[in-house]
Amino acid sequence: MNKILRFLIIDDNPGDRALVIRELRREFPQLQLQEIKEAAGFAQAVAAGKFDLVITDYQLGWSNGLEILRTIKGRYPNCPTIMFTNTGNEEIAVEAMKTGLDDYVLKLPNRYFRLPTAVKAALERAETQRRIALLEIRLQGLLNQLKVGVFRANSAGEIIECNRAFLNLLRVDSLATAQRVQLLNLQTIYLQLSSLPPPQQDEHELQLHRTDGTTIWVLLSTALNTINGETVVDGLIEDITDRKQAETQLRQLTSILEARVRERMQELETANQNLAELNRQLELANQDLEEFAYSVSHDFRAPLRAIQRFSEILLERQTEQLSPICQNYLRRIFENARQLDRLTEELLTYSQISRAQMPLQPINLSLFMSQILTRLEPELQQQQATVQVEEPLVEVIGNRIILEQVVINLLTNAIKFVAPGVTPQIRIWTQEVRNSESERQENPSFSPSPHPPVSPSSPFVRLWIQDNGIGIAEDNFERIFKVFERLHGSEVYPGTGIGLAIVRKGVERMGGRVGVESELGQGSRFWIELPEATGGE
Repeated sequence: MNKILRFLIIDDNPGDRALVIRELRREFPQLQLQEIKEAAGFAQAVAAGKFDLVITDYQLGWSNGLEILRTIKGRYPNCPTIMFTNTGNEEIAVEAMKTGLDDYVLKLPNRYFRLPTAVKAALERAETQRRIALLEIRLQGLLNQLKVGVFRANSAGEIIECNRAFLNLLRVDSLATAQRVQLLNLQTIYLQLSSLPPPQQDEHELQLHRTDGTTIWVLLSTALNTINGETVVDGLIEDITDRKQAETQLRQLTSILEARVRERMQELETANQNLAELNRQLELANQDLEEFAYSVSHDFRAPLRAIQRFSEILLERQTEQLSPICQNYLRRIFENARQLDRLTEELLTYSQISRAQMPLQPINLSLFMSQILTRLEPELQQQQATVQVEEPLVEVIGNRIILEQVVINLLTNAIKFVAPGVTPQIRIWTQEVRNSESERQENPSFSPSPHPPVSPSSPFVRLWIQDNGIGIAEDNFERIFKVFERLHGSEVYPGTGIGLAIVRKGVERMGGRVGVESELGQGSRFWIELPEATGGE
């Protein structure tokens, strides 16, 4: 022990006191000793209370060891006390132990060595008891601060002990009042726990009607334990009123939400019915549109071509009999009729692409492009255009008829939209790309096929068609792919304004996309992106 210990040595024999001091100093070097040899000195020492342990003889000239022990324990119940004597007997020793004596050592030569050991053990017990007492004080303080009630009851349902929170929850002022009102019916709880298999525990919620007329919900947790041979009920009681109110509110909100969901489902069902009706009407409208398209194809174009033919005959056969003004009018009639015929034909093509079935198959682009260029050879020769195809071209998946229309439109535009005096030069090649979802959104005009043939993460091929034409401003990249959008007057660059709309619609129907890179005066690079094929035609 490091601290300085203070002992009272009570003995009226100087030799015995010296013996005690000698034995103690061997074990406790840092020791303050106060020798007591008469009643007055003892009374002063007890009044001062400056000692940690007492060693007393039994037979004193002015008192005896039992009286000394009673006086010490009366004032200082936790002070360790040892009797060191050779005049006592077993009866005295038993009585002293009952009074609180820590040890009894005989003044015999072969017992002297026990005195320091007894002192050390008594001090350790006192320190342990002190720590236990502090822990109990702290524990009781914590229990009183808790908002959880803690209690213990015996088999008769009597509350043995509880904390302040327990009394506060029951709204009673004392343990006796809690025992009297018996809000928890603890005897019944004891019997119920006794009937359970180990571990004998239970937890349930209940409503308590307190003595002040208020009602709360509590969570009661109980268990049977054995303390000093007695079976008791240990329990916790927690106020869960707020939680129960929250659960009630949650059930109400859930009920409201379910009702709203049912309303929304009914609205959705009604909307689906309306949508089905709209789809039916749309199908009817599409049928009417198809009938109209056939009507335009057969009924409208026939007189239109008649106008073209008769104008052409008049210009060929009656030129000498017509004045220059009439000839000019006839040429205008002929050109406008031919333009209207081309416009009607391309509108029909756009409509057919939008509605037609779209069977897809692998296409060998090298062979395909050779065939397309053969078809366009007259136009290419007329414009003295040169076409460079960089082989090999990667195979793609698409619809051959639609792809022909798309490529022909792009090539004819490359021939047509060049500055005056410029010979068209066209370069064609392919590039393999792997499109992630984010990559496929780089072109804001892209609208994929509603039923794409492959996953967006599958490998794709870009077919590039580059020209040396007049170029396109970036602001017009999106505009040129819309129906009837023209950037130039028909007197400069004739056309219907539908060609690139057909290109875009056709590529999208094949599950691909189309785009352009261009600058004014620097030519254009149009690209078509389609799924890559694993084999040729």
